[in-house]
Amino acid sequence: MEITDVRVERIEVPLNRPLGVSRDRSMDARGAAFVVVETDAGITGIGEGVGPESFIVERIVEEKYAPRLIGEDPLDIERHWGAMVTDDVYKDRKGQGLSAASGVDIALWDIAGKHHDVPVYRLLGGAVGGDLKPYASDLFWQDPETMADRAGSYVDRGFAGVKTHLGRGIDADEERVAAMREAIGPDTALMVDMNCGYDRPDARRVGRMLEEYDVYWYEEPLSPYDVDGLAALREELTVPIAAGENEYTKWGFHDLFEADAVDYAMPDVMRCGGITEARKICALAETYGTVTTPHCFTTGVGLAATMHVMAASPACEWLEFDPTDFPVYEALFETPPTLSDGRIALPEEPGLGVSLDEDIIGEYRVE
Repeated sequence: MEITDVRVERIEVPLNRPLGVSRDRSMDARGAAFVVVETDAGITGIGEGVGPESFIVERIVEEKYAPRLIGEDPLDIERHWGAMVTDDVYKDRKGQGLSAASGVDIALWDIAGKHHDVPVYRLLGGAVGGDLKPYASDLFWQDPETMADRAGSYVDRGFAGVKTHLGRGIDADEERVAAMREAIGPDTALMVDMNCGYDRPDARRVGRMLEEYDVYWYEEPLSPYDVDGLAALREELTVPIAAGENEYTKWGFHDLFEADAVDYAMPDVMRCGGITEARKICALAETYGTVTTPHCFTTGVGLAATMHVMAASPACEWLEFDPTDFPVYEALFETPPTLSDGRIALPEEPGLGVSLDEDIIGEYRVE
């Protein structure tokens, strides 16, 4: 079997409501770069590379990686990963180069699963814990009452945890945390994401406030460059620290773990190096006694890749799930994921269990 083509399909989906995060930032649209790898056996693999500008992922995949891959055996996944990430004299250690490589890697695993007629998690060693436990990742910045009502609606739908995005000052943050905690009750996990919104003094003050509301984890309170600051916060606070969506490769996570900077490691499979590298990060986290809960706010392709990695890793806990009716989420699955008794079943189709529906992709395609 040989690779015959590697290309990228880009989409951009306008949003019905802005997704507000820390420091008065918000998103009015969400984009994605789908990597499509075709073979002479008629098997097509689909991956996704996440980055702030999807056209950069497209250029890197089609101009840098495709010429190296066409004519090669798609099942030599580890070798292709090295060719994309570690073999060059000048290496893309982080950023869009790794995002592009991640998308290719995910597509190659999709091909491997289809070739062997098994879901990808079987190739990774099989499921270690059955169905996955999701939390609702949506509660972006709005007025406290709206955020509290939305949080309560997710509990009513059966989610055991909800995540909110804050980071606009301690008083405004506390007003919203208090409202959401009252709405969801004491038994639902409340995760708080600051999207790197604070410096060390303010992050410390906000963290102490969050302790009073039994927050499950305190996500990205500081810049991802300040690993020592994360470690200091973890030492000073009782609320657990979560970070890693802006980190890349096992080497980057090794630095986080060596610094004792996180309680919850959050590799993004679409950025950290794909399925090949994410499973190694999960294994590394296990050796440090650190829980892995991958970052995953993306499309159905990224969700599927994340689910397969989590299914095969004993270090993983909590699936990040987007409940916002994003049109390229559940609709891309062969069997759409549904919440039942607080759990989501694993995809059982060969490969990732997703496909790019031409009607859906065509509606949002960026030419």
